[in-house]
Amino acid sequence: MDDDCDRGEGHHPIVLVVDDNPAIRDMVAWALELDGYEPAEAAEGQEALAWVDNAVREGRYPSVILLDLAMPGMDGETFLQRLRSQWEPAYPFPQIVVITAGTGLTTAAALDVQQVIVKPFHVRDLLDVIRRLTV
Repeated sequence: MDDDCDRGEGHHPIVLVVDDNPAIRDMVAWALELDGYEPAEAAEGQEALAWVDNAVREGRYPSVILLDLAMPGMDGETFLQRLRSQWEPAYPFPQIVVITAGTGLTTAAALDVQQVIVKPFHVRDLLDVIRRLTV
């Protein structure tokens, strides 16, 4: 397993799922766990930033962040801007996969992310993208 994917005490790459839809978070987290990843969940951007802050203090870094753009509270674009501004440069920045309902495709393309996935999506396709990014 690649050291960049497994920087914490655990044995599996961490994937942070940031989406305001609990059904999507649950389904994706379940699939990630079955596929050998350590899922973490946040319902909006501020919660995700707090999760990242706590994880970094523990020496744990997400390999991939699955990010919905349209969320109440702090949206995905604002989260990404804040995350980039406070990320510790000593560690590789997580791979970002934007998950959007299609209305944010123009915004998503401008965000300099690794992949954009349009809802509805098949979880198998999402896992294929994550596997490719964590190799």
